[in-house]
Amino acid sequence: MKNELLKNKDYFRRNKWVYSLGGIGRDLAYTLYTSFLLTFILYTKNVTDGQFAAISIIMIICRIWDGINDPIMGGIIENTRTKFGKFKPWIFIGVLTNSVVLVLMYTINLEGSAFVIAFAFLYILWDLTYTMNDIAYWSMVPALSSEPRQRDVITSMANLFAGLGTILANLLIPILTVGSGAIGNSAVTGYKVVSIVIAISFIGCQMFVCAGVKEKPLPKTTEAAEKIGIKKMVKIIFNNKQVLWTSLILLFASMTSALLTAFGTNYIYLSYGYEGSNTTLFVVAYGAASGLTFLIYPQLTKKFTRNQIIKMSFALLIVGYIAFMLSETFIKNQDIAYYVLCLEALFIGIGGALFYLIAAILLANTVEYNELMTGERNEALIFSVRPFMSKMSSSLQQLIIMVVYLAIGLTDITNQISEAENASISNPEVWTEGYKTAYIESVLSDATDGMTFALRAVMAFLPIVFMGIGVLITMKKYKIDEKEYQRILTELEKRKAE
Repeated sequence: MKNELLKNKDYFRRNKWVYSLGGIGRDLAYTLYTSFLLTFILYTKNVTDGQFAAISIIMIICRIWDGINDPIMGGIIENTRTKFGKFKPWIFIGVLTNSVVLVLMYTINLEGSAFVIAFAFLYILWDLTYTMNDIAYWSMVPALSSEPRQRDVITSMANLFAGLGTILANLLIPILTVGSGAIGNSAVTGYKVVSIVIAISFIGCQMFVCAGVKEKPLPKTTEAAEKIGIKKMVKIIFNNKQVLWTSLILLFASMTSALLTAFGTNYIYLSYGYEGSNTTLFVVAYGAASGLTFLIYPQLTKKFTRNQIIKMSFALLIVGYIAFMLSETFIKNQDIAYYVLCLEALFIGIGGALFYLIAAILLANTVEYNELMTGERNEALIFSVRPFMSKMSSSLQQLIIMVVYLAIGLTDITNQISEAENASISNPEVWTEGYKTAYIESVLSDATDGMTFALRAVMAFLPIVFMGIGVLITMKKYKIDEKEYQRILTELEKRKAE
C-alpha cells in the first residue's frame, strides 16, 4: 500500500510538470494564429475592401462553428478507446495536422481571390485540427488524478505555462516580424520563419505530453456519461434564467476585454510608427493587469461585496478610457503619450479583468442554483457556456473590426506597406532597410487625424457600452448574491441530510 502511494505521488509530480510544460508550445501557436493572423494578412497581402470583407466573414462563420464544434469533438473523444488512452491519439493527430496548416497559412504565396479561397480552406482546417488537440489536451486533466487538490495544482500550473506561451508570443512575434527587427528585413519572411519555429515548438511540447504523461487506466466498462450537446446546453440556458443572464454577462465581459488589444496593434502603428517593439510595453502592461487582478481580488472580497467590486471595476474602466481619449488628444510629445497609453492600458485591463473574473464566478454559482431548481447539477453543460460565449464574442469582435477598418479606409494604408514588405524581398538592392523604413514612414504620414481619432473613439466607447450593459444585467437580473448563495448551499445540505 505504501509503495502504491509513493508510486502515485511520483506519477503526480511527473504529470504536473510534463503536462503543464506542454502548454507553452500550444499557446505560442494559438496566439500566433488568433492574435496575429489578421495583422499578417493586412501587412503582407494586397487586399481589396471586398476581399478583406470576405476574409472577415469567413473568420466570423468559422468562429461560430468552432463554438458548436467543441462539444461534438468532446463526444468523439469520450467514446475513443485505444491502448494509448482516449486523449493522446487526438493530441498527437491534432498537433501534427494543425502545425502543417499553421505553416501553410503563413507561407502560402498567393494574392487576391486565390488567396481568399485558400484562406477559407485553411482556416476551416485549422479550426478542425486545433479543436482535436485542444479538447483532448484540456479534457485529460481528470484522467491525471482523482484527488481534488492535485487536480487544482495541475490545472493552475497548466494555465500558468499556457499564459507564459501567450506572453512570449505577444512579446516576440511583433519584434521579429515588423520594423527593424524583422527577420530578413520583411514581415513576409519574418512570419514565415516564426510560423515554422512555433510549429516545431508546438509539436515538441505536445510530443513531450504524449510520451511523458501517465494517465489512469481506462475502465473496461463505463457508465453512459452525460453528453455535452448544443441542444441540451441551449435547453438548460433557457430553462434556467440565471444561467441565461450569466451567459449574456460573460458575452459582454469578453467583448469588454477584447477590443483594446483587437485594435491596439494597428492604432500603435498608425500613431507611433511601424515598429514591432512599439507594442511590447503596451502588451506587457495590459497583460500584467490580469496577474494583478488575481492578486487583488481576494483582498477586495474581504472588504467589499461582489456588486461593489463590479461598480469599482466599471469606474476604473471609464476613468482609464476617458484618460486615454484626453491624453492622446492633448499630449503632443510622442514618447510621453506612449508611456501614458501603457499606464492607461494597465488600469483599463484591471477594470475589464475584474469584471470577467466575477462573471466566471457568477456562472460557477449557477451550478448549485440549477441543482436546487431541478435536482441536477449539470456542471459540464453549464461550464461549456463559458468557452461557447468566448467564441461568440470573438466572432462579434471580428465583425466590429471589419466594419471599422472598412469605414476608416485602413486597407489604403496597409496595402502600400504590404507592397513595400514584398518589394524588399523581390528587389532587396533597392528596397534596403533604410529605404523601406523611410517609405513606410511617408505612407503612415498620409493617415489622417480623423482615422486615428475614429480608432481611438471606437476603442474607448464600445468597451464602456459593453461593460455598462453587462453591469446593468448583473445588477438587475442576477439574483444569486453572497447571501442568496449561502441560503442555496444550506438548503442543499438539508436535502442531502433528509
